[in-house]
Formats: sequence, C-alpha cells, structure tokens
Amino acid sequence: MVIHKIYANDSFIEQLLNAWIRANQHYVELLERKDCCWWYNERTNVSVLAGAAWSLGWAAIEEYPSGKKIKGDTTKNPDSNTKKGRVDLYIKSEMNSIALEAKHVWHNLEKNTNIARIDSGINSARYDAERLNEQANRHFSATFIAFYTTEIPNEIILEERITATINNAIKNISKKSISYAYLIDNKSAFMNHKNEYYQSIALVLEQVYLSPALK
Repeated sequence: MVIHKIYANDSFIEQLLNAWIRANQHYVELLERKDCCWWYNERTNVSVLAGAAWSLGWAAIEEYPSGKKIKGDTTKNPDSNTKKGRVDLYIKSEMNSIALEAKHVWHNLEKNTNIARIDSGINSARYDAERLNEQANRHFSATFIAFYTTEIPNEIILEERITATINNAIKNISKKSISYAYLIDNKSAFMNHKNEYYQSIALVLEQVYLSPALK
C-alpha cells in the first residue's frame, strides 16, 4: 500500500509537494521497486525536488553560486557582510519563485521519542536559509526526513508514528510558515546493508526571512 499526505499553506507549495511525491514514486516504479531515492543523501533528495519542479513546467537550478549574509566583515572587503556560497535550490514558475536551503536526516521510528537529529536538521536548514539575500520571492528551509525501522510495520502504524514525529518536530514553529508532505510505500521492502527498512520519506518546508542580526 502507498499512503501520502500533504499539508500546504498555498497552492504553489501544494503543487510542488504533490509533484515531489509523484517524482519519488516515478523513480521507484522505473527501478522496478528495487530502489528508492530518499534513502540517499541531501543532494539526491534536492535533485528529486528540482525534478518535481521541472515536471510542472517550472524551472529549477541546484547548487548555484551566490553571496550569503554573514556576521561581521570579510577579509577582502571589511565593509561587506556577504561571502561567496552556494544556494541549494532555486525554483521558478511564471508567477512565483523560491530559494531553498536543505538538510537530510535519518530517523529511527522505533525510537520515536528522540527527535534530536530532526531538530538539528530543521535548525541547520533554517540557519542557512536565513542567510539568503534576495534570491527569490520567498526563502525556505527544506528538511528531508528518511524514516527507517528494523522490521516492516503496517502502514497504519507507520503513518501514526510519522504524524506524531512531524507534529513533535514542528510544535514550536508557527503553522503559517510550515508546509510538509510524506510518502509511505509498503508495497516493496526497501532494505539497506544494515537490514533496516526505509519505507517512508517526509519533507518539511519552513518559510524563513533574513536574520535580523544580518540586516
């Protein structure tokens, strides 16, 4: 069984998250259910999100060079508070544009009370996104959460645990700034070299603004 859920604050993000779910499923089917792309690293997951944007007729570029805000000055230019960096992802439709900074974490659903790794991922992505300076209409942090277990639980248990985990992770963040989606695919057993099953992936997006300390 395949289960997915989307919570979005506007139609642009809703379209993107729907396309992201379809892109993940498309990869799984093309690989004849022998692999999924969400277990891999941050760069892999960002590329899937970029592909989702292209599938909508939008445009997306990854890892492009740009100035980023920093505290203090730089060695070459004491009057500047920017440094050279790379933006993880830029997405553009006819009417909207967003720039994102991403992180990827793994989370053991059998130890669901400990979300320190997820918190760290969300905080790190936010920290990076808060340093984006006029890269798009809106800036977002993007945290990809690859869930795993040592046994294959049924879809209902997976969904209950994932929902509880996400709610716990975003409980102190304004709902107006949060969107998320998750995909659960229990039709095939995706297993890594440690005999752990990774049947599900979530993406948490948080709209952020330039840090006041850097303005």
